[in-house]
Amino acid sequence: MKVKILSIFFILILRVFAFEFGPMGFDKRIDTGEGYGEFAYTNSSNEVIRYKVKIFSTGRENDISKYVSVYPKILTIKPQSIGRIKVYVEAPPTLKKGLYRFMVGSESVSVPYLQKSEKGKIAPSVSLKTSVALEMEAYVGEVKEEFNITNEKIKEIIDKEGKKKKMYTSKLLNDTERGYEIGVGFFDGNNSLISVNPMGRIKNGGELLIEEEIPPLAKKVVFYDYNNQVFVGQKIDLKSVK
Repeated sequence: MKVKILSIFFILILRVFAFEFGPMGFDKRIDTGEGYGEFAYTNSSNEVIRYKVKIFSTGRENDISKYVSVYPKILTIKPQSIGRIKVYVEAPPTLKKGLYRFMVGSESVSVPYLQKSEKGKIAPSVSLKTSVALEMEAYVGEVKEEFNITNEKIKEIIDKEGKKKKMYTSKLLNDTERGYEIGVGFFDGNNSLISVNPMGRIKNGGELLIEEEIPPLAKKVVFYDYNNQVFVGQKIDLKSVK
């Protein structure tokens, strides 16, 4: 039975003093009305957390921070909960084809709360402030639809338990003119997803060495764009790989 994939959403988490945020990139096309993205802040603590969120300049020539807005600008997250912000980019028609950048900054805001002291008295508690800034990419214009993939091989290895495993290996060059938070996965004969593993960020012009175990029933290698929740690039028939 073919399994329909309704949604695949992997959050890459940055942890800095309990700061949990994802996805780690924007990577939207902004000249076709698609310049919208959501970001999740996870509060895994037992206290209320509040962040002040702002958009600011990268200081580069291709900065588009003045076209970017965020809502809400103050985000309050209950304990063991997830809060979300929405980022919008309204690109003017004068922007030329290419990659553009902006910064998303998150600064913790103190939330006063009370705790018992050793003597049983109620006293205010102060939480540690954190400030994190992340650079985001967006792009204008059509981009190349396939990756440049070389050195493809299927090889057999023996694992530590003495079992034979088949591995797909290759080198991926991202010359598509945009960046990706990329995953490598496999489809079966019905074009249903068997597995997908996050590989991290690959920027435009960047290279990725792939070495993935081929699952049983796998027929094709596929690539997943985590930030846009779609499969991208070419599907590689394993029969064509020697």
